[in-house]
Amino acid sequence: MVRSLTSTSWLFKKRTDYDRLGSDWKLIWSDLVKPRGTFRSGLVSTIPVPSRIADLRVLMAVVASAGAGFCQAPLPSARPGFEVASVKPTASADGRSLIQAASGRLTMRNLALRRMILIAWDLHDYQLVGDPAWVCSEYYDVQAKADSGASVQEMEQPILRALLEDRFRLRVHREKRELPIYELAVAGGGAKLQRSREGSCGDSCGFHLTTDELNRTLDGRGVTMEMLAGNLSRSYNSSLGRNVVNSTGLSGTFDLHLTWTVDALSASPADMTGLSIRGALQEQLGLKLESARGAVDVIVVDHIEKPSAN
Repeated sequence: MVRSLTSTSWLFKKRTDYDRLGSDWKLIWSDLVKPRGTFRSGLVSTIPVPSRIADLRVLMAVVASAGAGFCQAPLPSARPGFEVASVKPTASADGRSLIQAASGRLTMRNLALRRMILIAWDLHDYQLVGDPAWVCSEYYDVQAKADSGASVQEMEQPILRALLEDRFRLRVHREKRELPIYELAVAGGGAKLQRSREGSCGDSCGFHLTTDELNRTLDGRGVTMEMLAGNLSRSYNSSLGRNVVNSTGLSGTFDLHLTWTVDALSASPADMTGLSIRGALQEQLGLKLESARGAVDVIVVDHIEKPSAN
């Protein structure tokens, strides 16, 4: 900071400020001023040469301008989006839905707008709040093309988000809300779990879900209780409609096999053809679900509009 051009000036308060100048500017600086001292404690004292004061003013203006650049954040990268996109109310009359994503391409047919939002933000059904009723009842067809280098995950998430924000004027924000949840705990008779042998599953560790009408079969190899709780949180898998958190206190990895009937939660006992998810967990794995409340990450819809014609 220059205090006076006719007296001793502390032009650089820190040596790092001087070091930031390029070599060409350092040469100009050396020509404009005569150093009276040396860098001590990060400071330099200088006396400007009177005949070059005008030049010094020019230099200081340039230095000030350049210094401002050091504080500027880099410009954000270009926002992802589609090169070409068509969004129309669904024309399908057969009730079948289709989601097909490939590198640079995305096709959605007969899909509820709410389902698209869940996919774009990677949400469970209970994590989307504040959306109007028509978001759940209106179905759309989407045909979109993006850069050929875009991955499937990019097509289904950041690029789909950009499309929804553009065509539906969708605006959302994230927050945590206290909601009903389930705690996965060990049942009274103790856990009935088989521990995994180290390296037994190799690259195939994880879950495999098989569906047959309303029946579900979940096989897990080398999975933790945290992973099981996360899998049970998925509405399509279990129809629980709540976040599930691990409260078993069990560490390590396990191999498991679980079968249940999806609609058993709402069916009457006479209609049940298989165990509910609760019954299957207790009978087959020695685990139980306990109702509780806890903080859940949600997406809140602030604004959304029906799309205009393409």
